[in-house]
Amino acid sequence: MKKWKPVGAGILGGCALLAAAFLVPTGPAGAASCKQASRADFNGDGRDDFAVGDAKATIGDAVAAGQVTVLYGGDRPGRGELVPLAGEPQPGAGFGYSVTTGHLNGDGCLDLVVGSPWADEGTGSVRLFLGSPEGLRPGAVLKPSRATRTFGWSVATAAGTGPDGVTIAVGAPYEEVGSKPSAGAVHLFSLDGGAAATARGVIDQDDDRAEGVSEAGDLFGWAVALGRIRGDADRHDLVVSEPGEDVDGQGTDVGSFSVVEDVFTDRVSKGEHWHYKNLGIGAPTPGGNIGWSLAHLREGETSYVAVGAPGHTVDGKELAGTVVVLTSTGGGLGSPKIVQQNRDEKPYIEAGDRYGWSLALAGNDVTGGGVHLAVGVPHDGPGTGSTPESGWAHLVPLARPGEALLIDALNSDVPGDPEPYQHFGWSVSFITGALVIGVPEGRDAPCGSLIVRPFRDGDPVRIVPESENDEADFGGALAGAPG
Repeated sequence: MKKWKPVGAGILGGCALLAAAFLVPTGPAGAASCKQASRADFNGDGRDDFAVGDAKATIGDAVAAGQVTVLYGGDRPGRGELVPLAGEPQPGAGFGYSVTTGHLNGDGCLDLVVGSPWADEGTGSVRLFLGSPEGLRPGAVLKPSRATRTFGWSVATAAGTGPDGVTIAVGAPYEEVGSKPSAGAVHLFSLDGGAAATARGVIDQDDDRAEGVSEAGDLFGWAVALGRIRGDADRHDLVVSEPGEDVDGQGTDVGSFSVVEDVFTDRVSKGEHWHYKNLGIGAPTPGGNIGWSLAHLREGETSYVAVGAPGHTVDGKELAGTVVVLTSTGGGLGSPKIVQQNRDEKPYIEAGDRYGWSLALAGNDVTGGGVHLAVGVPHDGPGTGSTPESGWAHLVPLARPGEALLIDALNSDVPGDPEPYQHFGWSVSFITGALVIGVPEGRDAPCGSLIVRPFRDGDPVRIVPESENDEADFGGALAGAPG
């Protein structure tokens, strides 16, 4: 059995192997029902939980089968009980490479969706886990309806609205489309009240509803979200990125993202296609990779979409990276706003930072201070040249960007010290009252760690797996409060 410790300061070493070949243990008991569940609550006890992906974890003899660990909330953010979850272990399956949350069966407890993009000899699969007063329980396993690759690379959920039921979108960016390798596709599923899944079709760029055409290396489906952006207000729209796309006249791998309108109707609409020419983020950068990261939030009647371009050149500094945030009240996305580092004070724009590598959005019920954007910058080495790629995170209140916080192990109250190549900020997520930051590597914690950083009162907590094994990637993916 794995041992885990939440700690304030100090270092715990190593990572753990699961002793059993298949393990889905019961979580800690919650409430008698899910009626009093909090915003991000798997077991109904009223306290927020979150999930941590570790796609490289070895289970028994299955190297890189992958696992997900769930923190069931304690009396303060980041102080609770951690329980590992594992699908049927397959070597190299990468269970936990992608994780997301959502309400799939309407009982009030939050549910979890986990992607294994290299399962089944590279085809991929997705497993559902349903929240309950006893913790997460295994649910349906989603399989692709056509030949594909890396099904489960990205996942997104949407609650039922109007005629559209609960929906799951699964990205397969390395799928071959019309003999074009790695063109990519997105697979759609509907769920009934018991979370039984029905395949509802596949969208790629050859679909009449999507802008552009499928081309080799586009990576359509790299990141996905479901929301209400345009068209019928009661139907689901798909937001999907293609960071490897070569947009006409802009260069190789400049990237883009698209909105496919009302995905479960027969009506054909071209939706939206966003790229260098209409985002207003500057001159096209070959390798800019618009759409490398993607976050979505519905706050009241407004939808927010944040998109990262970590390869973008800023002020002549290559790979500095940038983020753009767009909003919609139902008529389509517009008013793009650029979020970057500073030119005259910390955090400075520097070459190689790859700002926007990871993203998360949270609303007022989570932050208590309006909509916030979290940006992971794992390739920067803030403050010193001796710690390359130690990384940091940027917490940005969108209505008050001047109050943005730089969070790292050098300039803030986070436990520990910056280490070379620890990649602080590889992943970011939110729970009520706190930001969760993935740190999947490091010399003192080679299997990875997490930082749970409260917005206001309370000390940051560092969570480190404790064992002698170091072949894991704890913190590579995170899922907390749903958007």
